[in-house]
Amino acid sequence: MKRQLLLILSIILALPLLVSLDPLTTSSNYYAHYRSPEGIQFLSYSSEWDKDKLQELYEELLKNKHGEEIKLLQEVKVVGDGLGEYPHDDYYTKGIYHALTSSITLFHGNKYTEPHLYRETLAHEYGHHFTYHYFPEHHFPFSKWSKLRGLDQNNVRWDAFWNYSLDSYSLFPQEIIADDYLLLYGATSKVDFKDVLSHEAFYTMTMHDNQQIPNVLENSEVQSYFEEKTGFLIDKHRLLNTPILEELNQNTLTFKVLDRSDVAYRLNVKLYKVNSLIADERLIAITPEDFDGEIQFALSDLYRADFIDANFSILDLNTSIGFETDTFTLKLD
Repeated sequence: MKRQLLLILSIILALPLLVSLDPLTTSSNYYAHYRSPEGIQFLSYSSEWDKDKLQELYEELLKNKHGEEIKLLQEVKVVGDGLGEYPHDDYYTKGIYHALTSSITLFHGNKYTEPHLYRETLAHEYGHHFTYHYFPEHHFPFSKWSKLRGLDQNNVRWDAFWNYSLDSYSLFPQEIIADDYLLLYGATSKVDFKDVLSHEAFYTMTMHDNQQIPNVLENSEVQSYFEEKTGFLIDKHRLLNTPILEELNQNTLTFKVLDRSDVAYRLNVKLYKVNSLIADERLIAITPEDFDGEIQFALSDLYRADFIDANFSILDLNTSIGFETDTFTLKLD
């Protein structure tokens, strides 16, 4: 009963936002239609999407952790370009969840013509559906989730109800918790090893949109709260921690990391002499199966630098999930 009251209150307060993002009335002029066993309507408004692709999109949806709440999802639409449905005329928006109608709209169906191309977007939008069901109070500053997540007026905006802006997208709690779901429960895909060596995988990895708040993949309190409220365990192999410097020796930096194989660490480092940049390097280390919890990076110019600025890009090769750390500075003697 408490959950239902909170959800009703949330929707009433969010009404201006939700109406502004509400989809157009479903038109009968669709190209294809698929109805899932749960009764979810999948509709194509793009000539690139037929019934078979809609069914594959449903199968992509099922890869996201879900329970009985999936039966409350009413509709998933794939919309082609030029139909005037872009929210706030934003061409780059790939998907939207509509809380009033419990539905998802995926945009640019003429560009993204295969179901797997929507994998991350679909997981994020389903994350809205999932979190409104299990955490209906999540967009209030008094919610337990927001406190465990370390959100405050300095790193989040609580005015989405009346002042939603795509420019501040990553600062709204609704978007933060949907990305939390994406990282903790969302569908994943393996990384092609050649894309790691070319660095491409570090630019396309699945990351939280808000990199200014603490990493949810190492926030055990938030993880436990998700498990407690939903009943779904989080796969511990999805978790990633920030490396800790253990030793600086000659030209070598040694870091302590999680004792996990198949993780790629890229050290992004700038070396300075006085105030002049003398080197800018990107070094990759991949943890093997017989990993002992330490990674090392050899920097040939380290001995003649006064200090370095560096951060890590961290990528799970089994899931394509990752994050970037804050920049740290090391003064060298």
